[in-house]
Parts: sequence; structure tokens; C-alpha cells
Amino acid sequence: MFPAIDLTNIDLSGLDLSVFDRIALWYGSLPAEVRTCLTVAVGAAIAYVVFRIVVRLIKGIIASVIAAVLAFLLTTVPGNMLLSQAYDRVEQQVTTSLNQ
Repeated sequence: MFPAIDLTNIDLSGLDLSVFDRIALWYGSLPAEVRTCLTVAVGAAIAYVVFRIVVRLIKGIIASVIAAVLAFLLTTVPGNMLLSQAYDRVEQQVTTSLNQ
């Protein structure tokens, strides 16, 4: 394995480093305790954002399910009542015509 190189004394201005490389170098130059705290803080912030997104999705799903159930009930109960009344009316007409 390679020995650890102290990058604090090396001039890196001549290198074409990406933003991610520069962040990695900055992060790597921090003391271990600061890296740990920074990692935990960033992880907690990202976890909170993801949690909020999931809560909104779940609220949306629950609202959608409630709306679907209400739409189902609003369309089937009156429809069933109308068909049941129509069936009773037809049954009554058939019974009346058979009795005559």
C-alpha cells in the first residue's frame, strides 16, 4: 500500500482537478473528528430531506386511496340503489301482469 502523502505542502494549482476532486482533497485534509462530524451532519440533513419527501409521498398516496374509496362508494351505492329500485319495479310489473 502507498504511504500517506501530506498534500498540505504540495502545490496543486498546476493540476486540472474537478470540483469533486477539490472537495475530496479538502475533506481528506480535515482532522478525523471533523470528518466524522461533517459526515454525520450531512447524512442527517440528507436523511431529513428524504424523510420529508417520503412523508409527502405517503400523504399523497393516502389521500389518493381515500379519494378512490369515496369515488367508489359514491358511484356504487347510488348505482346499486337505482338498479335495485328498477329491479323491484320490473318485478312488481311482472307479478301484476301474471296475476291478471
